[in-house]
Amino acid sequence: MAMSTSSAPLLPKPALPAPPNTRFLSTPKPRSTRRQATADHLHAEDGKWRRQPSGRGANRRLRGLVQRGEIDEALGLVDSISRGETCPAVVPCNILIKRLCSGGRIGDAERVLAALGPSATIVTYNTMVNGYCRAGRIEDARRLIDAMPFAPDTFTFNPLIRALCVRGRVPEALAVFDDMLHRGCSPSVVTYSILLDTTCKESGYRQGMALLNEMPAKGCEPDIVTYNVLINAMCNEGDVDEACKVLSSLPSHGCKPDAVTYTPLLKSYCTSERWKEAEELLVTMARNKCAPDEVTFNTIVTSLCQKGLVDLAVRVVDQMSEHGCVPDIVTYTSIIDGLCNEKHVDEAVELLNRLRSYGCKPDRVTYTTILKGLCIAARWEDVESLLAEMFRNNCPPNEVTFNTIISSLCQKGLVDRAIKVTEQMSEHGCIPDIVTYNCILDGLCNIKLIDDAMKLFRNMQSYGCSPDIVTYNTVLKGLCSVDRWKDAEQLMANMIHMSCPPDEVTFNTIITSLCQKGLLLQAIEVLRIMAEKGCMPNSTTYSIVVDALLKGGNTQAALDLLSGVANGCTPDMHTYNTVISNIAKAGKIEEALDMLQVMVSKGLYPDKTTYQSLAYGLSREDGTYGAIRMLCRVQDMGLSPDTISYNAILLAICKNWRTDVAIDCFAHMVSNGCMPDESTYMTLLEGLAYEGFLDEAKELLHNLCSRGVLDKSLIEEESHYFK
Repeated sequence: MAMSTSSAPLLPKPALPAPPNTRFLSTPKPRSTRRQATADHLHAEDGKWRRQPSGRGANRRLRGLVQRGEIDEALGLVDSISRGETCPAVVPCNILIKRLCSGGRIGDAERVLAALGPSATIVTYNTMVNGYCRAGRIEDARRLIDAMPFAPDTFTFNPLIRALCVRGRVPEALAVFDDMLHRGCSPSVVTYSILLDTTCKESGYRQGMALLNEMPAKGCEPDIVTYNVLINAMCNEGDVDEACKVLSSLPSHGCKPDAVTYTPLLKSYCTSERWKEAEELLVTMARNKCAPDEVTFNTIVTSLCQKGLVDLAVRVVDQMSEHGCVPDIVTYTSIIDGLCNEKHVDEAVELLNRLRSYGCKPDRVTYTTILKGLCIAARWEDVESLLAEMFRNNCPPNEVTFNTIISSLCQKGLVDRAIKVTEQMSEHGCIPDIVTYNCILDGLCNIKLIDDAMKLFRNMQSYGCSPDIVTYNTVLKGLCSVDRWKDAEQLMANMIHMSCPPDEVTFNTIITSLCQKGLLLQAIEVLRIMAEKGCMPNSTTYSIVVDALLKGGNTQAALDLLSGVANGCTPDMHTYNTVISNIAKAGKIEEALDMLQVMVSKGLYPDKTTYQSLAYGLSREDGTYGAIRMLCRVQDMGLSPDTISYNAILLAICKNWRTDVAIDCFAHMVSNGCMPDESTYMTLLEGLAYEGFLDEAKELLHNLCSRGVLDKSLIEEESHYFK
């Protein structure tokens, strides 16, 4: 492919591993069996005599159809058996329900459940509940649980709890958990792992620790999966040292670390360029017979590239061969994606051209990744050249490839060109799908061609494509953007009529539009209606309204809204931090602390951002008294700020040119048993230096180094502050 390129990151040319020894086993052909048809096995249908499946023979055939994956034939046989006097076999029907649900055929799965009748077992109902939950039909899952002729067990409740957590409906998930306990159903380690994962994401790992400590009292010991969730949360919050402590404690809990345990730690070390610790951890993994494999390295490389740290990702790739691993197409595609995201498309193209010399053949994902980068850079001629190369290399584009191009064109307002690409898809054996049409609709709405969008929306059925929730929400957003509120209301009515009820995104779309136009009272009214319709507002909903109220200067209204939130709706940490920050910046530190009290009452605990916002709110006139009073109020709430929290407070105070106050807060920190770390001292040193107290800063630095509190190398590293 002829394109201008620049130098790409130097990547190792791996040695290909020897192909594994493969032994081919022949599979014997099944014996054919014949059965004489008698009058008992025949029935009239459409005026013709057909074989009547019955008894063991029919169920034997059903098992065979299900095992071979002939779903439609199996479904037809179930219908045929149920018309007779016998019931279909339970086990193959359970498998059939699972496969139908996996394929999105919930209605057909319901038919199988109905055909089983009283023969259905607890496994049957659990499979159907799981299918409902995976399809997002949570209310149907709840109705089925209530109608079960058996006492629900852990496998009944776990899918429901997981589905609610995934959708951010954590209070409802906790209510199901309480109902589970009330029914005498003991939660399993899977139940707790689901709740722990969600709690860590919503409220931080410290809140998750409380849930973890509760498990033994409920007769449920955490396993390695549970601890992996906690370690991953700690690493995501930047507390890798605390995660290492948990790792070290695993043997005392009877748990052996696996690759999933080590991977987030490795990612954190690599992200923060702590290469020595990363190397030591790799040695530990090998010693524990858990050597990193390609999957581990690919996870790290992908994570680094997603964070824009492509150079670090390349360094990790360089080290793969030292651990017996060979970079594969997944590795290089991640690097290419990272380069494209950083706008280094030429380097990505050069790496693509070198892949074959590395023993890797580009696949559709690789090409599509490059195409996305070229589209973002609006290099349309290069896009056409690369598409031609895909055909030459016997790797023709698929629907995902075309949708990537169409999406980019629409995002840049080139909807006419996107429509032409859509019309060309059939020439290459591809059919426009719901993603294609949603992209076109979004593009039309963005350039305010709402009538054209509505025309396409109405014609979608004739194109063999039924609108989904994304389609409705996209069109709704367009209608709201041009103040067509009656049409938006009619569209929402159609959603209910078409069995596609409005979700959180639907309501958030309307609320966002109202807030953007300053119609705050109407937005709050929609917020109320949303709850009445059984669609619980999520943290995003509250963030939208609260942010609009604060920008409009309605601080008290924002406080009232959050204070009056019902138990079923809990704003997240980001929402509260936004409010606290805005109030504190206005110098209303007492009101900010009141909001902190509300936040704690909702089961959320302050993080580094919370404390930093409070500290920024301290005016120069507040002085030491204000800072200490703030810390005392925090303690009165039952909170004990840790070292990270105190460091955030000290940093904010020093940035406010009040190092004298920071030193008093430091004394308060130590007197309350919270030990400072290197970051604590460095914050104070830099604060003194910035305010011109150079002699005091030098004396403190040398004093700390002589006592071994700080490394002596810091004297040279920090010397520029004292010049």
